Amino acid sequence: MSVMRAAALVLLLYLLSCLSPISPVSAWAGAGQGQAQAPCQVEPRKDLVFLYGVNLTYMNRGGEPVELSDADLAFPVFMNSSWQKARLIWTSPPVEKVAVDADGNLWAVLSVEDRTLEPGENLTLSARFEITTRPRDPPAISVQRAGDLGDVPWLLKREYCRRAACWLTDDPALVSLAHQLAGNKTNVLEIIAAFVAWIHEEVAYESHEIPLYPNETYKGRRGDCDDQANLFITLCRIVGVPAYLQVGCIYLPEPMPRHALAWDGHYELSAFRVGWHGWAVAYVPPWGWLPVDLTASAGLEEDPLNAIRTAIAWSQFTIIAVEIRTVDYVGATRAAREEVVSSGLYIREEEALRLVREEVSTSYMQELVRKLATYLLLTMAVLGGTALAVGIFLARRRKRPRQLIPSWPVIPGQVLRGPRTPHTTRSRASPCWASRWASYALWPL
Repeated sequence: MSVMRAAALVLLLYLLSCLSPISPVSAWAGAGQGQAQAPCQVEPRKDLVFLYGVNLTYMNRGGEPVELSDADLAFPVFMNSSWQKARLIWTSPPVEKVAVDADGNLWAVLSVEDRTLEPGENLTLSARFEITTRPRDPPAISVQRAGDLGDVPWLLKREYCRRAACWLTDDPALVSLAHQLAGNKTNVLEIIAAFVAWIHEEVAYESHEIPLYPNETYKGRRGDCDDQANLFITLCRIVGVPAYLQVGCIYLPEPMPRHALAWDGHYELSAFRVGWHGWAVAYVPPWGWLPVDLTASAGLEEDPLNAIRTAIAWSQFTIIAVEIRTVDYVGATRAAREEVVSSGLYIREEEALRLVREEVSTSYMQELVRKLATYLLLTMAVLGGTALAVGIFLARRRKRPRQLIPSWPVIPGQVLRGPRTPHTTRSRASPCWASRWASYALWPL
């Protein structure tokens, strides 16, 4: 059997995916007339620099060898944009190549000569990233200035309004709901507001060990961040509004270490100052692609469009990791869980996010945390289920070809290889592995 980390959110993705929502970097102040303002400006904002570290350990406690694929040995490379710059600064073992998945996300595949994990053996992979985020603000959106469905480029409709990934655009119940909520509206923001309002009022927040399909979220009226986002994306695509899913991690200023088990104990997560979150991205003329957050935004009761204005994606504490456009990470996660729990494979993931260069004052940080206190509590609750469901980052054990990610040339200057000595921790499992892990420091903080 081969183990694969679905290259579909195959962000961490689900480590994403769940994903939990919340970012203390963007404080929201109420503005009158039902509109929330963009992240408050207590003082001039500057660039923030973070270090993200992750250790991934595979443990074969079964009686049969386990074959590892490219996808099992890969870490997603955080996205680069005008407001976010990411560098992979160290890995152990070194990077063998950079690959791209079906959604255009880059993955660093680590070099492991012996990919067979014998019974009783462990294999540890590690990576460190440096990410710089720059200030950005949401546009001053308004229904009066928004375009109509006819203003959306047909090429975008063709690509982002069809059935893809987990978005069931031909499901009768969802088709009926979408048209019922949209009615005769053609203004894109009015349509988005109608969808956000219905989901906010009718769908309760609840985390699950595996992500849900939109029809399941609709039927059960429950779902976490990406579940609700995927329901929204499906409704948008049905009526002609281009949309897809984005996943990222959020820095938590307060030290709140978390530890959780999932998949019948086969997956173990330890996280420090980092939470994962998923949100929708919709095309709104004339502004273009805008984040729409159903679970980590403020003021939705006053105005559903605050899902855009106060989306946590605008925060400098939010780091975008991957985008889901075509890959069905929901199905991949379920298949992965079924294979993992029926095998002797166990997976341990340890991650931490550190703010290494803080260009804002302590008082500013304290004010942000105070204003986001409620959201931080929500995030903690969300993080648990989300991280557990993260089918993207989680290793997926599936009977598929080993080469799950197409080859991509290594980008000079973007990926730095570690020392060429053997760094991979490969040892016989010991009954005291749990105690050793408990005393193990993820990385210097």
